[in-house]
Amino acid sequence: MDQASPSPHHRHQSSLEGVIYFTPGPALEIGELIRAKQIFYRIIDHFQGLNESRNSHYNRTLLVRLTYEYARSEESQDIFLRGFFQAMTLPIDIESDLDFENSEEDLRLALFCFVDYLVDNFFLPLRVLSGKTL
Repeated sequence: MDQASPSPHHRHQSSLEGVIYFTPGPALEIGELIRAKQIFYRIIDHFQGLNESRNSHYNRTLLVRLTYEYARSEESQDIFLRGFFQAMTLPIDIESDLDFENSEEDLRLALFCFVDYLVDNFFLPLRVLSGKTL
């Protein structure tokens, strides 16, 4: 391939695999998975009601929730949770409760950046491939 040409897009890709790289790891143990889900939903539920940017054409918290819930398999959900926690800069095996009072803005920015990354690198390319426009 010519070095000047852009890298090929991931045409006909129906999953996040290979498009967005999340650090792989062993499957979460049942206790870790339950705790990770609890923290994930606490974050999503906390930010669900907050007013988002007027420039946003979509509900970021709903998008990330549904992306997780509609993942094709438990393995995909596990990988998604790993990517989510990595983006939020939180350990996936977090033991303590989140301190929204002192870290709310940092968590909100990390969440919105994560969702915007998903949109820019997965959802928009799929939309273009489907031939739909805004």
